[in-house]
Amino acid sequence: MFDNFDIKLLNAMQEDADRTAEQLAETIALSPSAIARRLRRLRETGAIARTVALASSSFADRRLRAVVRLQLHEHEQAAAFNEFRAKLQACDEVQLCLEVSGSDDMLILVSCRDMAEFNAFADDELAACPVVRRYETSFVKKEIKNRPMIRLDERDANG
Repeated sequence: MFDNFDIKLLNAMQEDADRTAEQLAETIALSPSAIARRLRRLRETGAIARTVALASSSFADRRLRAVVRLQLHEHEQAAAFNEFRAKLQACDEVQLCLEVSGSDDMLILVSCRDMAEFNAFADDELAACPVVRRYETSFVKKEIKNRPMIRLDERDANG
């Protein structure tokens, strides 16, 4: 169970996880020691899954990024699907992988150094995979918004 202070802490940490307990106490009405205890508990319970550093857009903008829509064979065994999912999870090029509804089965965001690296990824991981029936690629021209944050509110406090 989370309370409103936990929700405020989770939002603040998603915005900037480098802030100290003292800095967080300036905007959240708790003492720094109470904030430190709550953050420790949020990490221990898995509410904070991990803390990461986001690379500057100056690095990302130099990369070739693609949104790939996948259609999978319906008759493949569950084990083959699971193996394919695990393979995508292990690929450094895959930044995001979603199972979706509609005419496509999966959507992946791929980041490569250049077209040659993308082609190697597509050939080795997609075209050669018997689970993949079809894939279609759209290349990212410009990133408009990338905010890897889920804004929480009091409705999220009770799970």
